Amino acid sequence: MPRKVLVPLLLALLAALASARPAAAKDFYFWTQATAAGLEARAVVEDGPCPSATIDGAEARMILRAPAGKAFPVTTCALEIPRTARSATIAGRPVALPPARIDRILLFGDSGCRISALEVQGCNSLKSWPFRLIADLAAEQAPDLVIHVGDVIYRERACPSATRDCAGSPFGDNFETWKADFFEPAKALLEAAPIVFVRGNHEDCKRNGLGWTRFLSAFPFAEGCNPQEQPYSFDLGDLTLVVLDVTRAEDRIADESMTPLFREEFAALAGERPVWIAMHKPVYAVARVKDGAVDGENMTLSAAVGGAMPKNVEAALSGHMHIFEALSYAQDFPAQIVAGMGGTLLDKLTPPTLDGLHVGDMSFARAIAVPRKFGYATLERQNDGGWLVQDFDAHGAPLARCVLSGRKLACD
Repeated sequence: MPRKVLVPLLLALLAALASARPAAAKDFYFWTQATAAGLEARAVVEDGPCPSATIDGAEARMILRAPAGKAFPVTTCALEIPRTARSATIAGRPVALPPARIDRILLFGDSGCRISALEVQGCNSLKSWPFRLIADLAAEQAPDLVIHVGDVIYRERACPSATRDCAGSPFGDNFETWKADFFEPAKALLEAAPIVFVRGNHEDCKRNGLGWTRFLSAFPFAEGCNPQEQPYSFDLGDLTLVVLDVTRAEDRIADESMTPLFREEFAALAGERPVWIAMHKPVYAVARVKDGAVDGENMTLSAAVGGAMPKNVEAALSGHMHIFEALSYAQDFPAQIVAGMGGTLLDKLTPPTLDGLHVGDMSFARAIAVPRKFGYATLERQNDGGWLVQDFDAHGAPLARCVLSGRKLACD
């Protein structure tokens, strides 16, 4: 065949092959998440329609979740996936699906880069803001499920002109901020495992509620921001994870307008099946210790629980405090794990021994905290029915180890 004929044919063939490929990675982000209705794959497309999809080899159709808008010039798509599905793809790329029984959970929260009136973090530095490092390392752990315990976006203001480490950072509730603070650094992790998203106070209607509603909420999209989302649950195999929206639970005073609602939600957890709660703010934890006194009681939530939880509630998974804590109480109360060390500026708390100290009406039988260390935690099911809880730094080095059995933690 003459060269002048062959070259155009080859160019045409290459163009056809390129157009047949799935959209480039930079064109969309995708993940699988728990929702109030079950399991859903989602995609955020920067340019173009919702991508093609399959479930168990059969063609499936992603539906429009949220159309593009002024602050969010992207299309958000969704695909309901049966929990029994064995495989799924988006644009030819495999979607992470959970096994029937969850045996390995990866836990972290408070991951965004803080730029506020009081504090400025080096968003362009992995040392200062290591969320991308943590997310990439976490993806390599191949967990059955990821739980993000809230506070995804922290870029509230423009980077000060004199600060080079965050120069050029977007800010506010818009797609560029969500992309920089979450979607781009978390990309590998989003594709590696299904995720449960817990709403944090940085995703409330005063901050980043529009992006939360559009992208990560477990409920159908509606224009505007829902100030209070309903509880929903996710089956872990032989126990139930219940996700609560406690963003409006005031820390320092008991909000009497919200206390009845939270009291009702906690009471509704009662039953025969073991339950873990995922909620951004803990009821009783450690924010700081001064002269033997512990600050860390959420006054609204403690008023709602009244010192007791339904007997089947065994543990609470939270963030809000930028530290890892594993707390077991002398009273008959669910164990508390705090994993707010996902990338946001860490709390400066350097706690002394916490055993025997009091917070509110509770006292710690066994309590450990790992201050000033970014990272993530894992929970692994053990043969005896307990769970091994471990805290790791941003490079995967182990920092703390506990065993959760029922409502009690044994730590070293």
